[in-house]
Parts: sequence; C-alpha cells; structure tokens
Amino acid sequence: MNVSLSIDSFPLDKEIARDMHNLLGEFPIDYNTVMNAPVWQKSDAKGFAVLAYAENGDLIGFATCLDIMGLHHYEWSAIVHPDFRRKGIGTALADGVSFGLRQREAESELAVLIEDKNASAFLESLGYGADFKEILLGAPALESEELPEGLSFMPYGGEQAELTALLVAAFDEEVVPFLAHNIEEAGRDIWLMKKDGRITATAAFVSEEDALWVTSFAVDPKEQGKGYGQAFLRWCRYHAFLEGKNQVLLDVDTTNEAIRVYEKAGFLPINTIEYWKRKEEG
Repeated sequence: MNVSLSIDSFPLDKEIARDMHNLLGEFPIDYNTVMNAPVWQKSDAKGFAVLAYAENGDLIGFATCLDIMGLHHYEWSAIVHPDFRRKGIGTALADGVSFGLRQREAESELAVLIEDKNASAFLESLGYGADFKEILLGAPALESEELPEGLSFMPYGGEQAELTALLVAAFDEEVVPFLAHNIEEAGRDIWLMKKDGRITATAAFVSEEDALWVTSFAVDPKEQGKGYGQAFLRWCRYHAFLEGKNQVLLDVDTTNEAIRVYEKAGFLPINTIEYWKRKEEG
C-alpha cells in the first residue's frame, strides 16, 4: 500500500493534534503518556512527530520524539492503527524518527514502550536492546491531609545549595543538570518539605490536564526510614486536589526499593514502561 510520511516539529497545529488524539482513541490501552500527548501543542516543547497517512488522507500511524530536558537526549515511541500493522509502517516511522534525530543533532536516544511482546520484538528487529524498566504509578487526589507535627510544605524559594546537596546525597552528581532544568523550565514547580527549617524531602510538579506529575522525588538519606517520604507523597495528593487535579502520577525504576514507600502512600501500578537503546550505543 502507498503511505506518505511527514515530519512536524512541536508545537503541532490543532488539526494534526486532533487526528493523533483520534487515533489514540482506537486503542484499548491509554498511550497518551508514552506518546507525550500533553506536550504536542506546548510552545516550549522540544521535539517532533512523524506522521503516516494512507492514500485517502487518514492518519494510520505516528511517532513522537521529545527532548524532555533540553539536553539533546530524545525519547520516542510509535503506534500504528491495528488494521495496518505488519505492512512496514512501523519501520517507516522509525526511519523517520532517525532522520529527525540526525537533523537535530541528537546526542542520544531511547525508544519507549508500554511492556508488550510484539513491540519488544519490533524494536529488537530494528537493532535495539532493552535498557531498563519503570513502573507508572498513580493515586487519586486527597481532599484533606495533614503533615506530621514539625513538618512544613512550601514552594522552592532559592535554597539551591541546600537542595543540591540533598539531591546529590540521594542520587549522585548527575542529578545537578536535572535540578537546573526544574528550576529554569516553565511549568515545573519545585516543592520542599522542611523539618526545623531544613529540607527533608523534595519533588518537582508538572501539571498535565487532569493529573499532577511528581518527578525528581527525593528524601534526605539521613532522614529516610522515618515516614517522611510517605508523608510527602500523601501531601502531594492533597496538593493535587487543591490544584483541581484528579490524580497524581509518577514513575520509578523497577529495581528501586522506594516502590514500597509509594505503595504505602496509596500509589498503585498502572503499567510498566520499557526503555530501549540502540545496541551499538552500548
């Protein structure tokens, strides 16, 4: 069959975004998150879409590729209408992604998918190998919540040195560019939980439609095991309610022992996200 491809940079126009949303609606699984749907029309989004059209002009597949942190590291995913699979459209979309990445001089890339045997086999056929997995967790917003005595919850107020020290202690030096991104990027709000004036826990919030995303969550290693992480996460659910959101979403590496903390705070698994890297990248 004859298929035409086009590449459009973000932000996408209303008609293209509408067609993409309509195609997503053909699937029983919610692909909005993995396909980066919330950012398609954002003016500051750094990325592009590869679109596959049938001869009659219908959109039958697309890929999206996003530079989430503005560091020339892209994550991409693709879907094809169920009626048009096994016709080479997925491979054509992947080729379009590769072309777009070369145009933008991308330094690295990861292919992202919701755990699925067929999708995994497809990426293996393209020369990708599984890199790591994350669990997407969600919890409903809370209408009320109180922090334990002695703790306070507040927006970031310029405590960069103290916050950097906490994040490096919780992760490593590689977290520093992510902190800078969270401070500088519009639409990202850093919140702190303090005890006796010192930062005990932190996270960045990103508002997307009816959900509040929590990212860069960390608890001071010296204060771990005292219930502060659970208290912070429950307060995030209350903050989501105050912001008019229905749920809180976050993802965590499947090997991270902190999953138990999330579950105790009321978060349940939604699906497993796999990240794949080109084998020649190591």
